[in-house]
Amino acid sequence: MLAEITFSEFWAQMAEYDSALWYGVFAAIVTFVIELVLGAKGIIFAGDDKKLAKAKKEGNVLIGKRKKCWYENRAPQGKTVNRKYIAIYEYTLDGKIGTKQVVLYGREPGYTINLYYTSNSKKVFSEYDLGKNPLKVLIYIIPVIVAYIVMKLFGYNF
Repeated sequence: MLAEITFSEFWAQMAEYDSALWYGVFAAIVTFVIELVLGAKGIIFAGDDKKLAKAKKEGNVLIGKRKKCWYENRAPQGKTVNRKYIAIYEYTLDGKIGTKQVVLYGREPGYTINLYYTSNSKKVFSEYDLGKNPLKVLIYIIPVIVAYIVMKLFGYNF
């Protein structure tokens, strides 16, 4: 059976923890807020947006025509909103025909899409590929590391 405590009892129990722990929690919160602000201003993790803007500015836009499309059901089975659609698009760049795979969740991709490339790289990308940077997990890991360092500096023993 769960014991219910009052709000004042909760804060009394929280106050018993070492102050180094609270400094670490505060440092983690501040670090996370700073990361969110820098991300919103486009200072960190803005590479995709800059790459897309550069491709549009240089006029490096192609039309991809869908050649093949299929879907996979995800859990729970049978729900159309839970489908993963995979489409293969064909495009022509510098007289060569290429293909691009696009993955969408919950809706079927269109028959044509805009594909982009930068002048220094002939690798084609779509707007659906943007924002899939695996390094974004650092937004959550760095505050934990900062909290650990701050707590250690203030003498907290784990």
